[in-house]
Amino acid sequence: MTRNYLPFLFLLGLLPTLAACDDPKEKPLPLLEDPLRTGQIDFGGAGRIYYEITGPDWDTPNVAVGDTLVVMGEARVKDDLHVLPERNHLAAYASDATPLLTFQPQWVGDGAPPAGTYRFRGVLVDRAGQELELFDVQGALETRDGGYAPVQVAAAALPHDTARLWELVIEHEYVADGVPYERVTRTEFAQTWKAPLPNTKLYQQIIRWGCDWIDGHFEDLGETTENQLADTLLLSMPKLVPLGYRYGSLVRPVPYTNKAEVFLDYKQSACGEFYGFFMDLVETQGIDANYLIFIFPNPTPDWYSMYQTIDIAALGRESKVWRYSDHGLVEVNGRVYDPTYTLIFENADQYEDYLFASFCYGAEGKCGRGNAWCLIPDGPQGVCAPNEPGYDPALGFERWRGETY
Repeated sequence: MTRNYLPFLFLLGLLPTLAACDDPKEKPLPLLEDPLRTGQIDFGGAGRIYYEITGPDWDTPNVAVGDTLVVMGEARVKDDLHVLPERNHLAAYASDATPLLTFQPQWVGDGAPPAGTYRFRGVLVDRAGQELELFDVQGALETRDGGYAPVQVAAAALPHDTARLWELVIEHEYVADGVPYERVTRTEFAQTWKAPLPNTKLYQQIIRWGCDWIDGHFEDLGETTENQLADTLLLSMPKLVPLGYRYGSLVRPVPYTNKAEVFLDYKQSACGEFYGFFMDLVETQGIDANYLIFIFPNPTPDWYSMYQTIDIAALGRESKVWRYSDHGLVEVNGRVYDPTYTLIFENADQYEDYLFASFCYGAEGKCGRGNAWCLIPDGPQGVCAPNEPGYDPALGFERWRGETY
């Protein structure tokens, strides 16, 4: 049943196929009625990445995804051979991983399971339609406890130093009592450039976006390559705007878990959530990152307590001068990444000189809403001074660094 596959498109924000048909207004697709089919597929092996599905809002509980990613259940048939399983979660692995798949043949016909054979062929397909064979195995079905024994399939090692969002196309071929049954399933398959760092918050959507945005092989040349990939991820942030993501104030949830998850579940969030998301995005690819916060920690009416930016657009927002007492961003090997304004600079000094146009006096701390102090032109005391080149700690504008999301 080997055949060539047409190029496919991955849609940003697309969740695994759980519905029985593409449009609820259309007639439901026919049910899979094969008496012999694959009941489920488990994914394991070295390099498997386990993750959670979060959203679409904060009140929806997260789903921890285990070994079983594909469950046929009340599967539907689309386009003759293509089967849409009832559950079809994304499979995620690191580069050089060796996936181990366990197929569970299932007999749903009358009587005892008959003798038969199987063949499973798995092909990874990239967005350009290029194919990479992952496995091709065949053998006799074994019966066990009134059903069929599971079939373990050791796949080939994944490519080296590659991040990509593939489609795993699996051909399922069975023969029982001389009758052939042929079907095809398609599953999203994410490959990260390196294994995620320990303690990384692993979310399906972050894994999917990161692998899709990098999409290629990059030889590991150390910090140069790490920053090249971080650049790609940062400059891909505007792709989230059509999905509704934008910078702005929010009422943070209680209890507060981590900034990366809040970013995913709240389409509008502040710079803290932006940097938490971007740190997680980078570290999911195995690249170390830390946060960098510029902050006036001690507001006073007698000294500088607020910054004013240049006229600049934040993600999903109009261009304007932004005023606040602190701002969070990310460093990778000392290079500065600002996911709020989509800026990249070689170091913190260059970044500060570019973004912060001036500093102003102000008695209060955080900027609130309405007629809050940070919205008053030229500062609440009417005293502002240009930001001179270089970093001057005497201004009270401190730099804090850390590792939390």
